[in-house]
Amino acid sequence: MSFTEDIKKELCKSQITSECCAGAEFLGMLLYSSRFTTDKIRIISSLGDVRKRAQILISALFGHQFCEEENGLYTENAELIKAVFDRYGFQFRDMSVSLNRAVVEEDCCKASFLRGCFLTGGYVTAGKKGYHLELVTPHYNVSRQVSSLLYEMQLEPGTVTRRGNYVLYYKNSEIIENFLFVMGASGGAMDLMLKKVEKSLVNRINRKVNCETANLDKALLASEKQISAIKKLEQSGKLDELSSELKMTAELRKNNPLLSISELAALSDPPISKPGMSGRLRKLIKISEGLDI
Repeated sequence: MSFTEDIKKELCKSQITSECCAGAEFLGMLLYSSRFTTDKIRIISSLGDVRKRAQILISALFGHQFCEEENGLYTENAELIKAVFDRYGFQFRDMSVSLNRAVVEEDCCKASFLRGCFLTGGYVTAGKKGYHLELVTPHYNVSRQVSSLLYEMQLEPGTVTRRGNYVLYYKNSEIIENFLFVMGASGGAMDLMLKKVEKSLVNRINRKVNCETANLDKALLASEKQISAIKKLEQSGKLDELSSELKMTAELRKNNPLLSISELAALSDPPISKPGMSGRLRKLIKISEGLDI
């Protein structure tokens, strides 16, 4: 099941507390449905929970239900369509639909309206590629008016047109969380927060692993260079002429090619500091570089 479906299933469990909120939610569904005209109203959703929620709202508001079809609901009942238009203040002969701001005056109705918009026109993702939430409607005026409403709610969206539809969208994870909380998907908002924490943790682990891998590669290259220098000194007989400290350092490095400089320093007898061990190894390399072999 997708993240979007999880959110919609959660929203469909929201309690319908009043007729005004039910009206606001159903208006959101209508304005973000696939068809809302004087001859037919059609609500598309592949999710059975959303279709059931819509039927509950329709029955509560109008005393009727829409006809069922595959992945949707519809009505061509002229009286029912006119009742819907009348309830929301639309002119029945005017094909233009818009957001009646009187329906969303109260904060609870604003939340219910956004819930309806998302149930029929919403989509949200949260994954490796980032975060994205959008509301898609075929009505230009509706998209513009809902954008204005969201701006007033401090949830200003981006806008884009896609294949004849009008899209409001967010990519900022914190705003998406706020949006989910406002419309009643607190569980989805918490899931999003957890996904962010998980993503941040994975990124930190990856950065640490990459850093440690890079440091290990660097150390191995340095060790190879040091061992190569020591072998060159042995082949030339120069190693036997060096001080006991340098000979001991060469022996330690030959026998422990994977140890760090700090670990080599601790094995020295007597133990020396890391800078001291590093200095001895550099000196071995410098001496070998002066040999003509």
